Amino acid sequence: MAARGRHWMRVVAGCLSVFVLCASVLAYVGVYFASNLTANIVANGLNMSTDETFSPKPGEPINILVMGSDTRQGANSKGYGDPTLIAGARSDTAIVLHISGDRKHAMAVSIPRDSIVELPTCQSETGATVGGTKDRFNAAFEIGGPGCSVKTVESLTGLSINHFMVVDFAGFKNVVDALDGVEVCLNKPVDDAKSGLKLPAGTSVVRGKQALAFVRARETLGDGSDIGRIQRQQEFLSSAIRKATSTGTLADPQKLYAVLNAGTKSLQVDPALANFDALKDLALDSSGVKPSEITFVTVPWVENPDHATVSWSPTQADALWQAMKNDTQWPPTATVGADGKPLTAAPNKITVSIVDGSGSGQGQQLGYQLSSEGYSVADVSTSSRSIKESLVEYDPTVPEQVEAARTLSYATGLPIRAVAGLTQVEIKLSPGASAIKLKAVTTAKPVDPLDTAKPRTAAQSICSN
Repeated sequence: MAARGRHWMRVVAGCLSVFVLCASVLAYVGVYFASNLTANIVANGLNMSTDETFSPKPGEPINILVMGSDTRQGANSKGYGDPTLIAGARSDTAIVLHISGDRKHAMAVSIPRDSIVELPTCQSETGATVGGTKDRFNAAFEIGGPGCSVKTVESLTGLSINHFMVVDFAGFKNVVDALDGVEVCLNKPVDDAKSGLKLPAGTSVVRGKQALAFVRARETLGDGSDIGRIQRQQEFLSSAIRKATSTGTLADPQKLYAVLNAGTKSLQVDPALANFDALKDLALDSSGVKPSEITFVTVPWVENPDHATVSWSPTQADALWQAMKNDTQWPPTATVGADGKPLTAAPNKITVSIVDGSGSGQGQQLGYQLSSEGYSVADVSTSSRSIKESLVEYDPTVPEQVEAARTLSYATGLPIRAVAGLTQVEIKLSPGASAIKLKAVTTAKPVDPLDTAKPRTAAQSICSN
């Protein structure tokens, strides 16, 4: 199936967090209506342990895996391709929604669908054992449903996922229409024949079909990549959250009920959440989170050589997951170098050469580590001359090298030395040098305004390029 036809599903999945975060409506619409909403929801227990405890204790954070399904079954069979040619279901959206223990903050972390990861073994619908191999992240949903995606996230991150939510695309346009449209912003006009999107520059309110076209447009918005779409869809979701939590929406029980009714009609959840009391408790428990306290971020990644898939940056991703496990601030404050000043050169803007005098191949290993974190390794050579000390060398007359050397010194733990005339920063490894364990770096200045790893909040309105 063509990738284009599935990308907009991320928005559908993301809209579920709107329901979680503003679903204090359950306190207003009454038991009868809330029970109707709950009756819309389907429980899915495949690959979920029957004795697993999902609900956290009071004061503990909540982790919810929000997913989108591209199934063509049932109501999804019309207008989205031939269901006989597009079998099964994949999850092209995965958002780990972390709600803090004090219920005042939330973080939504997008996982790129084309992340190459280790999949755990899961049970298929036929009872067969599947998985246990490296594959794209979204394959977990296809082989073992949402429960397998939960197991994958838990095995990769060390997080405990308390609940999951899955939505298909049949209700997407109805949700947007129930919100009376969502505001989007463009830096320049767009006329995309393939998606049918035609909007002027500046702000516009999109509904139903327009909203679908906005999140599907490929050639005329952004760079056409999966990562680029994640940012645009995070912005769309931020706007939807602002609309759903606005005074006008919250003050109109009929509108709120329409939004929730449209959303829950295409909703699957874990068995522990598929009842009125659990849904109400989660909704009320999360209702204090304001849009300005909802942070969106994408798991740090690097592009793989095939230019079609990505891998997570080990130290950067681990730091993100650790912050969620510790229920601590994200993004962290800027990393401070040995001179006591914040680092400003991000790994993906640094090119470095490695001169290996270790005699044990440590240069190649370090090069691999640096590449996996987004650094550009220009060359790894073996030195025939004696290197007295492992260190980072740079030209002090080149500001970019000065800042790059500060970052590399912190990340590797190696001292720095100024050497005039270097064309780029070099790392030299002395004989007997041991393996280096890199440290995560958070820079003080964002290097790319379109970097999806750059956190933003749901209160921010950002135009798409």
